[in-house]
Amino acid sequence: MPTPGDAIPGILNSGTIEYILVRLGDHLEFVNDIAPLNPMFTVYDPDDQIMQGPVAADVNAATPMVARCNVNTTTGGGWPSNRYRLFLELTASPEAPVIGPVIFRVEEL
Repeated sequence: MPTPGDAIPGILNSGTIEYILVRLGDHLEFVNDIAPLNPMFTVYDPDDQIMQGPVAADVNAATPMVARCNVNTTTGGGWPSNRYRLFLELTASPEAPVIGPVIFRVEEL
């Protein structure tokens, strides 16, 4: 788990809807497209409250190993400035891997 001094990979403005891209790789090279694995994402605030999700992530045919997570910070009048955690869930029966956290920051305008 990152510490408070770690760099934040992304900053979103509160009250916006923006994509966070989650790039995946498969070292065993069994998976070359995550679309059939039904990628879903959930965003949590620092108090482990769900801010969004679970929501389906988009997968573009041109980049089949990238989950496009459309984060909507407009709910509730806009999210407060803080660090948030995104988790990506895949369905690879009988397994259900969870990737994350992908940590990002929201800043109020």
